Amino acid sequence: MTEAQAPPAIVFDDVWFSYGAVPVLEAVSFAVAPGLFTALIGPNGAGKTTLLHLVLGLIRAHHGRALVFGRPLAEREPIGYIPQRVRVPPGFPVTVRELVLMGRYGRIGLGRRPTRADRQAADRALDRVGLGALAKRPFGALSGGQQQQVLIARALAGEPRLLLLDEPTTGLDPAAREAFYNLCCELQREAGMTLIAASHDIDAVARHADTVVLINRRVLAIGPPDEVLGSEALRAAYRFPAAHERGSHERTHDRVVR
Repeated sequence: MTEAQAPPAIVFDDVWFSYGAVPVLEAVSFAVAPGLFTALIGPNGAGKTTLLHLVLGLIRAHHGRALVFGRPLAEREPIGYIPQRVRVPPGFPVTVRELVLMGRYGRIGLGRRPTRADRQAADRALDRVGLGALAKRPFGALSGGQQQQVLIARALAGEPRLLLLDEPTTGLDPAAREAFYNLCCELQREAGMTLIAASHDIDAVARHADTVVLINRRVLAIGPPDEVLGSEALRAAYRFPAAHERGSHERTHDRVVR
């Protein structure tokens, strides 16, 4: 199958979801092209994390369907996932290598032990993010930025075609945020992965994403970053002040989103 014939990495078709009586997603439909970086943006409670959880199979849509590389979610291949944080209790004896090896479990299978090939894949992933020398260090002893790099390695160890990120730079300083996105984009291009990130960091989205999906229970806009970030839909979704009440476009984004 040629690239032009390849199915979208993800398709949402009229997806609805609610937590009890609280609607979270309503008639959500869009497709994500393979091999690109697509960012999901929207205010708190917009449904960004819920969309990722649907793809991961952690919850099920009440109506509609979702496909991953043309297949139903029940038949999907392993997906890489980077959450905001992995909370490890203080003193918990898990090393960096052991945590990264967990990324192989989707391929190892239930009840099977990691093989030499699995351990080598974990070590390669650590080397790719530049932390091979820290393989034996306790995960809890690393800085926040290093921990997020380890989570990238854990996701890469499973050799996924699709990598999901859920607010992955929360709590990181600006330099660490930029380093994180630079690394993700570099690795994405090298491996030809599809990268989908739920993010409040509009500045980073503008610099790195190929496509932006603006949601607030429904899809409000989708397209190139400049188009979506300059739209009236963005101003309305985040309730930005009117143009004559604010300073520069960039400063307002920074003040409201962070």
